[in-house]
Amino acid sequence: MSLSRRLPQSLVLLVLPALLCCGLAQAQSARPAPAAKPAGAAAAHPLVGTWSWTLPGKQCTETWQYRADGRRLGTSGEEVTQGDYQVSAKPTTTGFYPLTETVTGSNGKRDCSGDLHADGDESVIRFIQFSPKQDQFIVCKAASLEACFGPLKRVPG
Repeated sequence: MSLSRRLPQSLVLLVLPALLCCGLAQAQSARPAPAAKPAGAAAAHPLVGTWSWTLPGKQCTETWQYRADGRRLGTSGEEVTQGDYQVSAKPTTTGFYPLTETVTGSNGKRDCSGDLHADGDESVIRFIQFSPKQDQFIVCKAASLEACFGPLKRVPG
């Protein structure tokens, strides 16, 4: 493959994440809330805390709370779920944190997208990428920017 054919692909791989980060940085609030850290403990993972996202074109908000003990609580529309999660301590070389989640409990109601999540569903692997200030993140199906949603924003408190 010639250099002229590889160069545009390389530029896309370098420029696209930079544009995403810039866009997230512009959307950040004036006073980001720090992640909750237990007294005397090592720094918590940037995912620990409460995050919120409103679906575009809908008046339906999802709120996800990630606890330091690997548990997750989520609300989406009428749905309330509980689950377990595992996230890597450091991002991949492309800036994504692999995140594995398993629903362990659900109230059986529909979420903002109209979906139902049953207890004990199989684990789902997602890839998240934080903004530079770690007060927002996007969720992707793979470790790329091709199929993502968000940003979820940290809820102060």
